[in-house]
Order: sequence, then structure tokens, then C-alpha cells
Amino acid sequence: MNKIGNYSKGCRRISPKKGCVLATGESKLSKEVYYVDTMEIPDMEAWMKPNVLYITTGYAYSGTKEKILSLIKSLHDVNAAAIAIKSRFIGAYMEEFLKLAEEYEFPIIIMPEELPFTELNYAVMEALVTSQHHEEVKLKSEELNKRKADRKLFSDLLAGNVVINEELNQYFHEQNWPKPPYYIMLIEFEKLPGSYTDKQFRNLEQCIRKVFVEEQFDSIVLSNRKIFPCIIKKDEKKYNQQYFERIKEVIAERSGHNVLMGISDENETYITFQMTYKEAINALEIAHIRKKECPVVWNEKIGYWKLLKDMSQQQQCKEFVSKKIDALIQYDKENESDLIETLEALVNHLGARNITATSLYLHRNTLMYRIKKIENLTGYDLSDPESILELSLALRLNKFMNH
Repeated sequence: MNKIGNYSKGCRRISPKKGCVLATGESKLSKEVYYVDTMEIPDMEAWMKPNVLYITTGYAYSGTKEKILSLIKSLHDVNAAAIAIKSRFIGAYMEEFLKLAEEYEFPIIIMPEELPFTELNYAVMEALVTSQHHEEVKLKSEELNKRKADRKLFSDLLAGNVVINEELNQYFHEQNWPKPPYYIMLIEFEKLPGSYTDKQFRNLEQCIRKVFVEEQFDSIVLSNRKIFPCIIKKDEKKYNQQYFERIKEVIAERSGHNVLMGISDENETYITFQMTYKEAINALEIAHIRKKECPVVWNEKIGYWKLLKDMSQQQQCKEFVSKKIDALIQYDKENESDLIETLEALVNHLGARNITATSLYLHRNTLMYRIKKIENLTGYDLSDPESILELSLALRLNKFMNH
């Protein structure tokens, strides 16, 4: 690892000829810098890392003062090292941009328009490779370059910017991406603290990657804060619901966090990557709704639940749910009771009293008391299969409305 002071010397070596200026943040020049990265896509916040020197034209954040100021705040919050930026696209708000950076004591290097990124990047990397930790930095740099290339390919696939041909197939091969057929698996860690650092997110990514290596997955593991997209080559011999539920338990045990998984259908080509990713998103959303009984969801098995999800946004369905169960929700809130939980267990067991009582660890008399209370509040007869069906639908629609 090197110090930003060394990097800024690299910038200053070309400044007499090219005009680079350290505009703010001189007091923070002792901050450690691990890598250099470019930043030319919008909504970069989810990908920002600590101790990185970013180089950008500022185009992706141009247009409004809010975007430009949010860039500085996000870099500061993630503990980035510095940013080298051209003034063309932020000129109208330069004074406020630098003022906020000064408040944060965040280093800003202003680059002239004619200075190529590669020239500044070379000067910075030269300082890095001549540091006393050259080998460590080299390994970190190679790892970062691989992750950057994976992330760029992933983003291009999602944006539909990739047309598969022989040249790109070679690129997939060089990046060691799985050959089709493949799945997209989205792994989410529940209830992560807001104070989680990038190092902790990287540890979660490494946890997933280590489990996948042990299982001999042909896979790519990426991260976007708490959601981790994974591309996994299909293996008919081992992959099924029970297998991935076991993998989920291993990751949860090692990470110390509850885990949800959404898995796409298999795909034979990267051309339709966008569709496959959407399938995984749909599956993960259903996993959120059904996490108690089904935290691992395959897209091919969510037809009914996907239909409910789409229906739940209709006003007619909202009115239906309100009419059926609002009285129970209000009663639970006012009396700190569990009528909704009791009703959910009852409908999940198709009205069977004994099984429901056992699942809730209740005496049968206690269950019967609650059932009577539910019937009084809703006007339904819970021994009637039609009533059970209607209330089951209302409960499931309500989960999507509150998600």
C-alpha cells in the first residue's frame, strides 16, 4: 500500500506541463491508497470503495448541483482516497463543489481537459509499483483489475451493450466466466448494519467465493453492497432445491447472517442476460415474501407467486385485502396479539386445527379461542374451505403490499 502523498507527487510531476492542481484536501495526503479506478457511469455509489483514487470527467454527475455535491459526500462517506476530475462538466458549480470538499477535507485534483486519463494513471501507478510494498500492491492490483473487468462485463450485459461474437466469446474465456448454460443467483444478507464497511462487504464476498470453491462451482461472484450477483455454470448432477438450501445454510453459518437466495432459470446464452437477471430478481423478491418457509427460490417455481405480486399493485386487490383482514391487523396492533400469525398458520395447513396448534406450540383450546375471535372480527366461518381460500389470498397479497 502506498500513501496518497506519493500519488500526488506523481500528479505534480506532470503538473508543470499539464496543469494538474491539488485544489482541496492537502491535510489528508497521508491517507492510504490501494488502487486507481475510473468513474464514468451514473449511480456509482454502490460500487465505490475505500482507499481508491478515482479519475473522472464528471460527465455522469453533470446536470444538477445535487448530483455533483452527492458525489463528494459519497466519496467521503465510503472513505475514498481522492478524486481527479476535469472541470468541464461541473464548472457551473465548481465553487460549491470545492467548498463542500474542503469541509470534508477531501482531496480534489483538478485535471485540464486535454490531459488523457492514461497519462495521469501511469504517473500514479509508477509511484505505486516503486513502493516498498510492490508485490503486495501488484497482487491487489491484479485482483482489482479482474474484479473491475468482471464488473464492467456484468454492467454491459445488464445494459444490453454486449453482442456475442467470436471476439467477445474469447473475452468471456479470458475472464474465466462460466460457459452456458448458466444460472444467475442473487444472494442477499438480511439486516446488515448501516455501519457496515467496505472491508466487511468484501469479507462477505470472500465467504461466498470460498464456499463456491469448496463446492467446485464454475462461477463468478460479484458484489453490490448487500446483494451479491453470482453467475454459476449449470451442473445437472448436483444442482437442485435441496442442494442450494444446504449451500445457503453454510454461507449463513460462516457469515453469521441470515441469507436469502433468488435463482434464475438456466440460460443457454449471454445474449439474454438481462432477462435472466430479471428472473433472479423476481425469485429474490419472492424469497423475501416467503423467507420463513422458503428462503431459497427458483424462478421456475414462482408462477403463482409472481401472479400475486403483479396483482397486489391493483387498487381492486388493495380494497379486497383491506376488507378481509384490516380488522385483524388493527386488533393485533391495539392488543399486542397474534391473530394474523394464527390465521396464516391455519390457512397454510388448510384449516387443520391439530396441525396448526402443534406448529404454533399452542394448546388446542387456546387455538380455538383465537379462531373464534378471528371469526367474530372478519365474519368468516373458518371451517368453510371457501373462507380459508379467500383469507389465504388476502394474507399473501398483503405481504406484497407491505414489502
